Amino acid sequence: MEDATVSSPCRPERLQKLAVSDTGFVFDPQTGQSFTLNSTGLMSLNLLKKGTTVENTAACLAREYGVSVEVASSSLEAFLVQFGRYL
Repeated sequence: MEDATVSSPCRPERLQKLAVSDTGFVFDPQTGQSFTLNSTGLMSLNLLKKGTTVENTAACLAREYGVSVEVASSSLEAFLVQFGRYL
C-alpha cells in the first residue's frame, strides 16, 4: 500500500496572513490576489490555518465526505499544489 503522507507546498506563515471569509472568499494581503474556494477547499484551508497537519486534515476530509484517506490525501495534495501556485 502506498504511503498517504502529503506535504504542503504552502508555507504556514503565508497561510496565517490570508483573510478567509465564512463563504470561501480568500484575500492575500501580500499580493492583493483573491480567490474563492468551495466548501472542501475552505474546510482544508481553515484546518491548515489552525495548525492541523496535512495528514490530519486529510483524515478529517475523509470522515466528512465519506471517502478513503487515500482519496482525501490525493485530493488535498492536488488542492495544495494548485493553491500553492498562487502563494
